[in-house]
Amino acid sequence: MSELGQALKEAREQKNLSLDDLQEETKIQRRYLKAIEDGDYSQLPGDFYTRAFIKSYAEAVGLDFKNLTEQYSSDMPKLERQHVETRITPPDGSENERSPKKLRTNAIRSKNWSSFVNKAIVVVFILIALMIVYILVTHIAGNGSKQSADQSSSNSVQFKGDSTPPNSSSSSSSSDSASNSDSSSEQVLKKEKEEGSTTTYTLSGTSTFDVTVSAKSDSPAWFEAVDNTTNKQIAQGTAASTGKKSYHFDASDVQTLRLKFGNVPGTELKINGHNVDFSNSSTVQTLLINFSK
Repeated sequence: MSELGQALKEAREQKNLSLDDLQEETKIQRRYLKAIEDGDYSQLPGDFYTRAFIKSYAEAVGLDFKNLTEQYSSDMPKLERQHVETRITPPDGSENERSPKKLRTNAIRSKNWSSFVNKAIVVVFILIALMIVYILVTHIAGNGSKQSADQSSSNSVQFKGDSTPPNSSSSSSSSDSASNSDSSSEQVLKKEKEEGSTTTYTLSGTSTFDVTVSAKSDSPAWFEAVDNTTNKQIAQGTAASTGKKSYHFDASDVQTLRLKFGNVPGTELKINGHNVDFSNSSTVQTLLINFSK
């Protein structure tokens, strides 16, 4: 029996405790407790557990384990630190060892590369989104400019060259001479607005306002021309291929001319000798032409 075992046994007996009582209190098997008292540590599972069992035994009988360790150090099992070598075997089964430092370096490189790839993906998506926005904005702006140009083009009719209509009679030589003096200017018939069957135009760039209404089919083409300011009728009639084919009148003294047509598809309208296209295909239409000299 060791000195440590003897000291433990004496303390147990002073407490009137049997090994069975001590087993019940410490939950350590009786044979291990008996081995500790006998100093036969070979019966115990190992140095670590032996020290743990001695500590539980000492506390159960009222002894200080630290003092026991210092007093009976020679009987106390020693705990030796074992060096555990960690070896990492590559997947191919080779025995080449990788140092922890190298493994940490590879992990850092892998993490940095993954972060770079993620950032690159985000940048690519941002560039794609900006490109899509740019294309949409350019497309919308281009369509807007095109529509504006088309509307501007469709709202005006330019008559270039001679603004004087064909001479209707040989007795108007003096008025023809006055009209020919303005023939070098450019006249414009601009569409201002359209409300239902009524379309408003402005005639400018000329000092003459000569109107010709003709039938362009077998069906009759009825019309009426009225000074919109005074409500005075200037001309009225029905042009037809079997009767009077056209009507001609001068509206140079009129500020706003109101023309009403009863058969637009069969009617041809000329202002100062140039054809005027109707803005829509309605059979009955009204044209208001403001004359700006």
